[in-house]
Amino acid sequence: MVAAPSIMLLSRRSLNQILQVLRRIRCLTYGMFLVTTTTLILYLIRDVMAVQVQVPKSSFPVRHPRANLMQDATVRVQYRDKCRRQDNLIFTKTHKTGSSTITNILLRYGEVHNKTQLLYKFPSSTEYRKLAEEKLLPGRKRANIFSQHASYNRSFLHSHIHPNYKTFTILRSPVSQFLSAYSFFHKVELYPAPTFTDSIRLFFNSHNHDKYLKSSWFCKNCGNLVNANAVDMGLSAEAYTKSIDKEAFMEDFLQDAASHWDLVLITEYFDLSLVLLKRRFCLDFEDILYLRSLERIKKEVVEDERLLMKIAEIQRLDIALYQHFNETFWREVEKEEGIFEELALFQKMNKQVQDFCVKGTKVGYEGTYANELSKEGRQNFHCVAMNTRCLPFSILLEARDDKSITNKERDDVIKDDDIYNDPDSLSYDQIVHMDRHVDVIELAYRNKF
Repeated sequence: MVAAPSIMLLSRRSLNQILQVLRRIRCLTYGMFLVTTTTLILYLIRDVMAVQVQVPKSSFPVRHPRANLMQDATVRVQYRDKCRRQDNLIFTKTHKTGSSTITNILLRYGEVHNKTQLLYKFPSSTEYRKLAEEKLLPGRKRANIFSQHASYNRSFLHSHIHPNYKTFTILRSPVSQFLSAYSFFHKVELYPAPTFTDSIRLFFNSHNHDKYLKSSWFCKNCGNLVNANAVDMGLSAEAYTKSIDKEAFMEDFLQDAASHWDLVLITEYFDLSLVLLKRRFCLDFEDILYLRSLERIKKEVVEDERLLMKIAEIQRLDIALYQHFNETFWREVEKEEGIFEELALFQKMNKQVQDFCVKGTKVGYEGTYANELSKEGRQNFHCVAMNTRCLPFSILLEARDDKSITNKERDDVIKDDDIYNDPDSLSYDQIVHMDRHVDVIELAYRNKF
């Protein structure tokens, strides 16, 4: 009879324990339900925010006003704070790097957005090399944009470009740049030989180049050919050669260059460079469109490894520059979310515009490829402007903006010159009167469909 209460007590304890376990299970079930529900909601929000949209809002970096162009192009939109367009720009124009295309972009950009170019008196040459106050366009001591060939002169440009400007340039792998420049600047005529490779061998054998940058800073027939990027960016071959510690000298120059240029583009990644430029300076797709120009019809190839090593050795200043800024370029690209999706979109747009503007090719300046424009292309400012070489484009702007010249002085230069009467390039009348604001991207899209 004594055992019964203890059995009852044991049963009650067991029951209480069972009830506590059930309550915990119920709480755990509710908890799991809440966690599962919350997780599903978060996934749903993520999918909604990351949806592949066809028409992005006016957000950076994908900023495009033309909704219908996006109907067959998908881009993952990365929402960022809106940026402010950069109107004051200094471009250090380098040789045989694709820089003429960049200059064309900037000349066109100034026309579309009503920004002034820092130009010389009419008629000038784009080889400004040493900038001079007395050569500037009368009445224009300050401008928004400079994009001509000239050795970088920070103090001069700082005093002649409106404040809060950005500086940028473009570099190319120095060995391929040497080969391109050797052909383009007719070095083969100075060193005639049976083949292109033999001509370069003769170039090296004709001069004591092994002393260059060691005991001598003179390089015969090397203008625009050897270490041209370093010269364009302000490096003195004489100062380098005379320096006691050349490695320290070059390191100081690279650090100084990195502080002076806000952005350095790379020719080998040209389209990606343009998209990066668009993002950093808050440009539109239309601003960075281009047509290929000044491409050699016959591209010479050198396969002699020892000769290529000689080229690399003589180009060692440019190679140091290229290696440094190629690394910084990719670090900048890595910061940009969604840039490769935007690159694909830009390339698609640019291809559509090229198809709209161009109907064929012909032999152009210095035996390079030139575009023959379509009927519709000849009626659109962007098409004609993109297809106009930098020198005639700049001279036409000088002819329009130089108020010190007479009509006769202007006509004597441009009226009967075939360059300014080419139906596939800008004319003076078009520079003065042609509508800059007809939407070429929209026209190209409609033309396709």
